[in-house]
Amino acid sequence: MNNLSHGFAFLALVLAAPAVAQAPTFFVARLGNDTLAVERYVATSREITGTSVVRAPQTTVRRYTITLGAGGEVQRFHVSYAPVGGAPAAEVDYRYFDDSVVVEQRRDTAVRRYTAAVSGRPLPFFENLFAGWGVAIQRARSRGDTTIQILAGRGTLDYVVQRRPNGVVDLANQDFGPLHARVGARGNLQQFDMRETTDKYLVERVADLDLDALAARFAESDRAGHGMGMLSPRDTATADVAGAHVMVDYGRPSMRGRTIFGGDPVPWKHVWRLGANAATQLITDRDLTIGGAAVPAGTYSLFAVPARDGWTLIINKQHGQWGTVYDQAQDLARVPMTVGSLTDPVEQMTITLRSEGSGGAIVVAWERTEARVRFRVD
Repeated sequence: MNNLSHGFAFLALVLAAPAVAQAPTFFVARLGNDTLAVERYVATSREITGTSVVRAPQTTVRRYTITLGAGGEVQRFHVSYAPVGGAPAAEVDYRYFDDSVVVEQRRDTAVRRYTAAVSGRPLPFFENLFAGWGVAIQRARSRGDTTIQILAGRGTLDYVVQRRPNGVVDLANQDFGPLHARVGARGNLQQFDMRETTDKYLVERVADLDLDALAARFAESDRAGHGMGMLSPRDTATADVAGAHVMVDYGRPSMRGRTIFGGDPVPWKHVWRLGANAATQLITDRDLTIGGAAVPAGTYSLFAVPARDGWTLIINKQHGQWGTVYDQAQDLARVPMTVGSLTDPVEQMTITLRSEGSGGAIVVAWERTEARVRFRVD
């Protein structure tokens, strides 16, 4: 798609009479069995206004307004962030021109402004605000466009549009996992599947939601210490083994009712970041032998390839990158892991460094699976 302004023109012509609001649209985003976010928006020919309640890391209310010109072109996008029942703590304002977007970010008294030189008035990237995604997909289907463009920082992300039967639309980007949308007979968004991306959400349209009541309930869970918190908090495993200090730094995703291995989070026979978010790192101040492979003192990334018939641990020389950035040419070694079953499920993925005899072991436990590999200090 060359720009999103045509998408809003299409929305204005098809879905809204001039200045008359349509019935609200509601979405719920889930991560496994857990509700992550809820959203409500209303569209007219000149404006889309919405409210989104996000639970992680704490409950936050986002209110947004998308202002459209007479021809449906995007003129302004404004979003604010506030605690439940509180005043906005931050806001971002996007003002559109034919060749650029002027962005102003405010948090407390701090203000940051910059200009992104882009054409086509692309809406900003918000992975869990769905009004814009719905309109962009609707326009792409109706006009036969092959790309959707989204503003990301000072540049844009281009998603290739692929239409499939039964109202399914795939959006592919070379740097992120594919998005899968399902639309109704009129092209309105019904489902937005992000489970092949690092976000892992499934978003579905629902008939009605009481956002105020849900926001109050989520905030009460936060106060009671039962909020969602960070979705995959960072943690470290450390051990002193035979004079060596060894550490593994990793993100800890949770099951949340999902089938983990062989499911959406970790499919069989695919390279997995062995955690979440930034790449899992192994740091050692002494030379090690891990599963028979020589590993000099230093910092490495760890990946794994789980399979029904066994796991492979990948020790990679690149480090400090995002977890989906894997360069096989940087592999130091691949070693087999011993895999066993656990009696009790492990909700949150855990990596442990254990001292065993004159050496140690790296042990990964999640769901009902435990995978381990021994190491020794050289």
